[in-house]
Amino acid sequence: MKGLGALAAAALAAWTFLSPPSGGWAFAAAEAAFLAWLARELRRTQFDALQARAREPLDADEADLARRYPLYFARPAFARECASTLAATGLASLVLVPWLTYKLQWPPALLIGILLFAVGKLTKLLSPVYVLRVATAKGDREALRLLSAHDGAARKLSAHHGPEPEHHRPAGG
Repeated sequence: MKGLGALAAAALAAWTFLSPPSGGWAFAAAEAAFLAWLARELRRTQFDALQARAREPLDADEADLARRYPLYFARPAFARECASTLAATGLASLVLVPWLTYKLQWPPALLIGILLFAVGKLTKLLSPVYVLRVATAKGDREALRLLSAHDGAARKLSAHHGPEPEHHRPAGG
């Protein structure tokens, strides 16, 4: 997606500032659609399929980490892009809710504010390193255990299994 999700969130936020009645509903609808689609993608990612493609067997901590964050390990680039879009959506929501409230657009402001809770939850599922570092800084030993297992799990579950095999071309072609 190459940052297009964050750009779309910014464009919708700008539209909402310029035209609160229609922009507020457009932002809320786009946010709800994105969150529903992302939740479906999270449900579709299965830990068993992820574990089956591991290069080496996962130890208990690595398996626990991969079980909690399967999409992050199954499709890391996709998860990073979605986390970026969620961050942009969340920041825009934090600005738009007061703006829409000021402009007396209560229903879209309320909907965007409620959806902000889902944005926070999904961001935690797509950015485990950040979440675990924050929890570790607060003294959470469980988070420290999982954070220490991250590099091993990422190495074992990475989609890249070594150099790509060369394709042999027929002579003269």
